[in-house]
Amino acid sequence: MEIFNAMRTQQTHSSLPKGTEVADKAVSQTHKSANQVKDETKQVEQKADTQKLKKELQEITDQLNKEMDPLNTSIRFGFDDSLSELYVSVIDTSNDQVIRKIPSEEAMRLAAKMRELVGMLFDKKG
Repeated sequence: MEIFNAMRTQQTHSSLPKGTEVADKAVSQTHKSANQVKDETKQVEQKADTQKLKKELQEITDQLNKEMDPLNTSIRFGFDDSLSELYVSVIDTSNDQVIRKIPSEEAMRLAAKMRELVGMLFDKKG
């Protein structure tokens, strides 16, 4: 009787894992696919938010410049797309030359290089 029960248990256990392994793999793949879709959706949303923010900042700088025009000031506002940063230019109104830019061109180039280096050091691809 014990031998019969042992054989029956062995048959039951040997037949179950094959079917459950396939089901488990399918469920696992489905979860991985769902997580990938979620991640891709988040990335698309972040890109859309970034584009929207850049557009809003550009509109704000344009509005600031329009507000300053009637005052005949020598200050202009700008937005650098590559750095996603605002800057201010002091301009000589008699000849339209830039007297000073805040932050300076050198500082902006340095910031861009630093971002590039950080990207290379902490690249997630490798």
